[in-house]
Amino acid sequence: LQDDTTLVLAIEGRIVEQYTGGRAEAALAEAIGEARRETQLRDLLDALDAAAADPKITRVLLLTDDFSGAGLATLREVAAALRRFRDAGKQVIAWGSAFDQRQYFLAAHADEVYLHPLGGVLLRGFGGYRNYYREALDKLGVTVNVFRAGQYKSFAEPFTQSGPSKEALEDEARWLNDAWALYVSEVEAARALPAGSINQLIERLPQRFKVVGGDPARLALEEKLVDGLKTRDELRALMIERGRRDERHDSFRQ
Repeated sequence: LQDDTTLVLAIEGRIVEQYTGGRAEAALAEAIGEARRETQLRDLLDALDAAAADPKITRVLLLTDDFSGAGLATLREVAAALRRFRDAGKQVIAWGSAFDQRQYFLAAHADEVYLHPLGGVLLRGFGGYRNYYREALDKLGVTVNVFRAGQYKSFAEPFTQSGPSKEALEDEARWLNDAWALYVSEVEAARALPAGSINQLIERLPQRFKVVGGDPARLALEEKLVDGLKTRDELRALMIERGRRDERHDSFRQ
């Protein structure tokens, strides 16, 4: 590597503990030109930790457009690696044409977050969907016999009911609310936002949208979810200004 090189993290697909399928499937996919749509967590953490210790790498550019998701525990591990990189005195810059909830969690842990002027940040909380088959089974003449003990036993409910029980809703709400509170607190701390500001934004979203003329990118900027609005070309110009120009590729050294 040359001095003043940027590590570009363009995460592809989901972040997983282990690739889906074995080596044979991976080799076949590569042979027929199919791109792997998964990124191994340990590879990502190793890359960030190695870059933090490498004096020739001065910053990370995190690109999230091709990142399709991960669990909250995995997101927190990657965020911790980004913090270790920043603790080494180096800079993290994040950019996306738009941010969904999981993409934004990682982007929020950067020193600077940039969004495409036609993009937006979609934050809507945690929830879940479940199919219930009781009415379909009744029409088919199928009888389901269930034996259970205790109130919070909802596994069989999709086969015996047309909706969740009160106990199941309470149980689901408890862990979903805890997970969302963890998400919100970490994002607000990373972005130096007032406590509760994200939930307040969600609750008054229609009014805020009206104020900014229905522009989601401007809303994200005014709510300090991002630091600026930049196209991909403007991002490249910024990275050249911050680092070194790669004349051969008309870009920044990466």
